Amino acid sequence: MKVKKELMQDIINTIPWDFREVFIEKSKSSRFIFVNWNLKTPSINTIEWVSILSRTWKKEFFKVFSNTRNLKEASNDFIKEFNLDWAINQVSLEWDDYLEIKDTQDIKFEVKEILEEIEKAYKKNIKWNEIVVSSEIALLLSDKNFIVWNSKNKFVSSNNFYNTLFIKLVWKKGDNYEEVFEKLTWCDILHKFNKENIDNLFRDVLNTLNTQLISDRSPSWVMDVIIWNESWWTIIHEAVWHWLEADLQNASVYKDKLWQKVASSLVSIVDNPTIKHERWYYLYDHEWNKANNTVLIENWVLKSYLHNEKTAEKFWKSSTWHGRRETYKHKTLVRMWNTYMLPWKEKKQDLIKRVEKWIYVSRMWWWQVNTTTWDFVFKVQNWFLIENWKLTKSIRWATLSWNWPKMLEEVYWVCDDLDFFDWGTCWKGQYVPVSDGNPTFLTKLKVSSL
Repeated sequence: MKVKKELMQDIINTIPWDFREVFIEKSKSSRFIFVNWNLKTPSINTIEWVSILSRTWKKEFFKVFSNTRNLKEASNDFIKEFNLDWAINQVSLEWDDYLEIKDTQDIKFEVKEILEEIEKAYKKNIKWNEIVVSSEIALLLSDKNFIVWNSKNKFVSSNNFYNTLFIKLVWKKGDNYEEVFEKLTWCDILHKFNKENIDNLFRDVLNTLNTQLISDRSPSWVMDVIIWNESWWTIIHEAVWHWLEADLQNASVYKDKLWQKVASSLVSIVDNPTIKHERWYYLYDHEWNKANNTVLIENWVLKSYLHNEKTAEKFWKSSTWHGRRETYKHKTLVRMWNTYMLPWKEKKQDLIKRVEKWIYVSRMWWWQVNTTTWDFVFKVQNWFLIENWKLTKSIRWATLSWNWPKMLEEVYWVCDDLDFFDWGTCWKGQYVPVSDGNPTFLTKLKVSSL
């Protein structure tokens, strides 16, 4: 489908009020789920719709349309439905004379070879494993294509891939059942997806399972905890959480704290979606502001909140290119993309030698966050006891808990080994993919044995 700038400019100059936006989405997603290698009904979902938004300071109108072929008719229907007749500021759209967007019938997923490699890895590693009592394997492929034009002269297109291979195993030992899982994500249909990476994924989930089989119960009290750079489960995303998103500042622990101390002097946190070839990478946000790196906390000082166009107007700031929406039928919200703690200069092996006793966390599981007190609890999937400055036995059946602002103030050591957790999905009334990362760091947390 080809969208001409001349027509789009005419449409945006017909719709009244201060800020006007038209958003086209054409997307397709495929889902293949195997339970004990029995294929559940595969699903293919398509989207080919347009939404129109018009707002001023006090009022906002929003409507979705299924007909993307007659955009002028959709804009006329929008104006009539809301009886809009306010004065219009004329705009001249920038960049290309026309943009093209894939039609959904042109979006194809070639998955035969991928599924064959997954089946080989399953039969090799899982099928005959006596400890595993059930398995679930899911292949999820998504290709999202967008065009937006608005009264800030933007006329831009982009597309995003959100693709995942997920493995979950349930194992039994005596009367105890435990779950382990791993995921592989990538930012286009075949990127990162090959026989070697599939084999490594199955090997990783089995290593996690075998580690759990020989684990002991953990100690319980407040203690030194090393969070490994591969621990993932969004610990930095949750630590900053939505409290640095400008549209939630009324209830935020960081309200009115710009340029104040909010963390340890070792802590610097950014939100940066510009790292190429990763799942979180994008050129433009969904209001089509060009992506850039946003410094949130620098050397313990809170430097910025995250903004979309609407909150930027309210705070008299510029957008930090963080306007995101789940689909065409959602309005943009302020959302994190790839939030991570910057590395320091220390080595992980040196850090372990400095901690005489307590806990080294290598893999998280699920979590809960109290949005009133900012307390949190994480269940840990894999961790190890530190005794006499060495990693010794594996432990399990325990949780970590503390308070997010307090944890950031009690970061005592940060290493140089930044790594990313790249397959999260965050809910804030809308589901969107997010990522986060951290280097290995030392803090103090409450450990509770289950």
